[in-house]
Amino acid sequence: MLPTLISKINLRVFLFFLFFWGIIFTGKAQVRDSTEQKPQLETQPPAAPTRPPVEQSQPAPTVPTPVPESVPEPAESEEPVSSKPSLRDKLFVGGSGDLGFSSNSYYGNFFNIGASPLLGYRITKRIALGPGLVYNYYSLSGNSFSDYGAKVFTQIIVYKAFFLHGEHQILNTQGFDASGRIQPDYRQSIQSTLAGAGYRQMASDRLGFDIYLLFNVANTNGVDNTRPIIRAGLIYNLK
Repeated sequence: MLPTLISKINLRVFLFFLFFWGIIFTGKAQVRDSTEQKPQLETQPPAAPTRPPVEQSQPAPTVPTPVPESVPEPAESEEPVSSKPSLRDKLFVGGSGDLGFSSNSYYGNFFNIGASPLLGYRITKRIALGPGLVYNYYSLSGNSFSDYGAKVFTQIIVYKAFFLHGEHQILNTQGFDASGRIQPDYRQSIQSTLAGAGYRQMASDRLGFDIYLLFNVANTNGVDNTRPIIRAGLIYNLK
């Protein structure tokens, strides 16, 4: 009986020991299998490459159109009242030269040349007058003489650059006898009036050039002098 009981106890101890040993061995085997397990190859197809994110183009910022600033209109100012022209604005200086020639059977050949400076004053834009000086040289049938004196003149602009010219002279000149011949030792004062027309060409606002065609329409020496007198001169405005 006793040997039978011991044998049963030994059998149970043996089974328990075998069960315990099996648990330990199984745990070691799992640990070893997990550490020595070979990496598995991927059998699935490779995933499609990841595309970089496409940056969405953002619309350019809207630049506001500059609105032109409204420039205030200048206040209407009254036009300045034109001041009265000064005396200098109305004055001008000038000068001219005389050139004359003629020939007849009684006096023979006649020639003269002269100069006449003047100072003018404009009464209006078209009318001017003023004083002047006169000097002339003459040659008549081989005899020469000169005269000198003063004058007053008037000019009237009739159309653009064309004007009428008249002047009255008082001259100290060579004397003549009753027949009109020269008396070398005698001088006399005579008066003469010249009239004609002229043309003025302005080179600037101040400087201009004149040309005249004049005739001796009256004189006090009783000599009929119908020869034309050609003058060329200049004018300078003092304004």
